[in-house]
Amino acid sequence: MLELINIKKSYEQKPLLKNISFKVDAGKTICLLGASGSGKSTILRMIAGLEFPESGLILFNDINLAPIPPHLRDFGLVFQDYGLFPHLDIFNNVAFGLKMRNLPKEKINIRVNEMLGMVNLQGFEKRKVTELSGGEQQRVALARALAVQPRLLMFDEPLGALDRTLKEDLLNELRKILDKTKIPAIYVTHDHDEAFAIADRILLLHDGEIIRDGAPDDVWKNPNSIQAARMLGIKSPLLSGEG
Repeated sequence: MLELINIKKSYEQKPLLKNISFKVDAGKTICLLGASGSGKSTILRMIAGLEFPESGLILFNDINLAPIPPHLRDFGLVFQDYGLFPHLDIFNNVAFGLKMRNLPKEKINIRVNEMLGMVNLQGFEKRKVTELSGGEQQRVALARALAVQPRLLMFDEPLGALDRTLKEDLLNELRKILDKTKIPAIYVTHDHDEAFAIADRILLLHDGEIIRDGAPDDVWKNPNSIQAARMLGIKSPLLSGEG
């Protein structure tokens, strides 16, 4: 289980994150939903070990992650820009993390083929990354992240570059994969449709604070504040009478 406790972070001497606290339970997907610049990606980078909080704790299974370098945390990260290696074919992109762990060739072959099957890219092993569509490239990025059997998956606006139809297709597949693998996940987006399609829990991030935390149905029916309703695009009676 991942737990953030009272995380604070500033940017250019201004508070970016204020006392951020939440948990990600085993097998669950939470979504951090907020506007650009709200600190969503910074939270992921701190969990990954690429940035550090000014105060507060980040724990995994009650162990403080602060002294643990990024490559030893066993977390997977999937970005909007895919982060693939253009000089490698599909097989070697997916196999990259496995090779870094010095696994036997036979085990690597089995694992890569399993992952390509999971993301519906069987037969693409020798294709070049540059020959793939955006949706296909994101499937490869997901297969690579899953291949090393991470303890946690993190998605940073992974579908932001795709059109609506591709988004819907990939969201459905991603939800099935997360349900099947039971890997805990944090999904970051500014798109509330994505959030409600993928998440077991939604955290609304505004002005450096989590202003709503709950199951999707509950958050939608009870945003509990004008700002939360506005973020969700809800035409709520709460908003009536504003000048």
